[in-house]
Amino acid sequence: MSQTNVMVKEIPVNPFYRKMSVYLYYIDGLLIDTGPKINRYSLIPFFKSIKPKQVALTHHHTDHVGMVPWLAFYQQSTIYCHPNMMSLITKDINHSWYKKVFKQEQKSLIKAYPKVINTSNFTFQPIETLGHTYDHVCLYEQNEGWLFTGDLYVTPHPKVSLQGESITEYIDAIESLLQLNFTKVFCGHQGAVNHGREMLKEKLNYLKETKFKVKQLHDLGYSDQEIVKELFPGRVNLEIFTFGSFSRINFVRSCYQERV
Repeated sequence: MSQTNVMVKEIPVNPFYRKMSVYLYYIDGLLIDTGPKINRYSLIPFFKSIKPKQVALTHHHTDHVGMVPWLAFYQQSTIYCHPNMMSLITKDINHSWYKKVFKQEQKSLIKAYPKVINTSNFTFQPIETLGHTYDHVCLYEQNEGWLFTGDLYVTPHPKVSLQGESITEYIDAIESLLQLNFTKVFCGHQGAVNHGREMLKEKLNYLKETKFKVKQLHDLGYSDQEIVKELFPGRVNLEIFTFGSFSRINFVRSCYQERV
């Protein structure tokens, strides 16, 4: 089957800031990520129309998992996630007002990823890909050459990151993915990526080169602020929009520190 079997749903991360989107993917009864709760009034009609039987979560950030309680209670969807995410997702569901409305326990619908997720026509392999979070997973459909990358790709030339992200783990994850025979990349914030394999290679080379430059300056005694001025002197919109949650300082530190 062709790429046209992938239904794409683009939704703003925040309805008050529409320059950044999150992309959900629906294929043959499987929904990949759920979008943020803040956009529930736009997402609920979509979910009612597709009625997903299974949901695969790439990682625990709220723009990707915010609608999990609604899907668990209203659609009775089976929800798969990384084992490191299970307790967090279960807690969110059990504290949700949906539980009070439906008056039933949905813990059994939350499952750690199996070796593969089967739909009627496709087989998806979950692949642990750390770096962005401690529970990040990509999904690979070998026969179609599809790779759903969550927040692993986003941009080939990042300048900011969250506290605790690991550039070393990003590099390891991308190197591992490039051993696979995929031709199409579906990103959680960019949609379908043209020349996806080549763009992931570009990101890998950029991260390796930038990590080397940062470590070189760090070893010479440059402070983090001095390294930022040397390598990333311009404004970064995401740093401004997130009030510094994503920052150049975090990115610099992620190049020479292990994940904390």
